[in-house]
Amino acid sequence: MNNPVVLSKGCYVGSKVKEHNIGYIITSETIFPENLTSDWHCHENPHFSHILSGGSQEIRGKKAEQQMAGKGLYYYPGIIHQNIHYRPGTRIFNIEIEEDFFKAYNLNVPPESLMFESNAVINAGGLLRLLREHYYNDECSQLSMEQLCIDLISTNFTTEKHHPEWTKQIVTVLNDVWNEPLSLKRLADQVGIHPVTLSKYFTKYFSCTLGEYFRRLKIERALVLVRSKKYSLTEIAYMCGFTDQAHFTKTFQQVTAMLPKEYRKI
Repeated sequence: MNNPVVLSKGCYVGSKVKEHNIGYIITSETIFPENLTSDWHCHENPHFSHILSGGSQEIRGKKAEQQMAGKGLYYYPGIIHQNIHYRPGTRIFNIEIEEDFFKAYNLNVPPESLMFESNAVINAGGLLRLLREHYYNDECSQLSMEQLCIDLISTNFTTEKHHPEWTKQIVTVLNDVWNEPLSLKRLADQVGIHPVTLSKYFTKYFSCTLGEYFRRLKIERALVLVRSKKYSLTEIAYMCGFTDQAHFTKTFQQVTAMLPKEYRKI
């Protein structure tokens, strides 16, 4: 590995086709030529990405992951990685957050561990709402972007130092059984705590109810299917455990502030 490239504020591997600077927040869409191999690089600022189409293989250390359309990603500053084998038509939405934003609102930078967390609910946790504002871009977008960034960071990726062990276990359990009927007692038994404890403290640590978190998991899985354009929305609804397309559409809009068909057209 040669000396990695440090990508400074607003710089990415691909070519930018649309960018908005809002205070200490930069949103952009980038495009990539087919089969591009990037330099080994890292980013100066933390940022989130959502793959709109195409994708690539990303290498971090000795680990390689296929990243496909519909996936949400997080990049912690200074983590070296490389992207190879970009697929045709790759487009990626990025939101970069400068250090001064975290200082201004007394927020912690999301931890490095989030970059390697396969169960993270990044898209449904708020990233899709930010994506919508980037493309909507009206006179209210600055206010919305700032609030949505605070919500994304403060309600989803707070430090885990003082979280009890069961909070990690419950995330694993929910991801394992996301398409099965559940009860509070069954979930509590899975992590070895009383149902009342789970009911009382889940919202404290996750900033939403169990039901809301469960819906986010379903939408997170639906995004890849929607972007693939291989399935109808009705098929996706059933594949992701919704009773019908209407139920799927309503939940999708509640979570992302968009209709599935609007998201598919971006």
